[in-house]
Amino acid sequence: MADARISADNLGAWLIKCQPRVNPELPRSIRAGDTQPITRWCVADNYRSRMMGPGDRAVLWVSGDGRELARGIWGLGWVTGPVRPMVDELGVETDKLEVPLHLPLLSSGLRAEEIKAAGVTDLEVLRLPQGSNPSWVSLDQLTVLAELVDEWPPRAS
Repeated sequence: MADARISADNLGAWLIKCQPRVNPELPRSIRAGDTQPITRWCVADNYRSRMMGPGDRAVLWVSGDGRELARGIWGLGWVTGPVRPMVDELGVETDKLEVPLHLPLLSSGLRAEEIKAAGVTDLEVLRLPQGSNPSWVSLDQLTVLAELVDEWPPRAS
């Protein structure tokens, strides 16, 4: 899977990475039991972000050293719109991009060790943890991951 190109035929979900040191409010929210959905996230301007579209599945991956939260999947949901320029606090578009999401947080994440034990050892985020957002999960990998969760949250209306 390491050299696979992303296509509509093999894309299972987009994977959004969060570094707890950069986004400390996320681990606090999860520990407090706040599972309110993430509604947007910064992504790189590249061919992957240009592929993202409404109705695509999305996964939130927490990286880091595991002190704040265990490394692994802490949210499941959907891309809800096209990638767009971020807007600053004055309402001015910036040169950074964001993707709109409906990505509810999990109260109990899927730890990297559990994911590997289930046979998903080739996730891009495990091989290249420093890569930019978005990363991705193949359809084959998602099939295995889906067996580890109760169910995928419904799309937001």
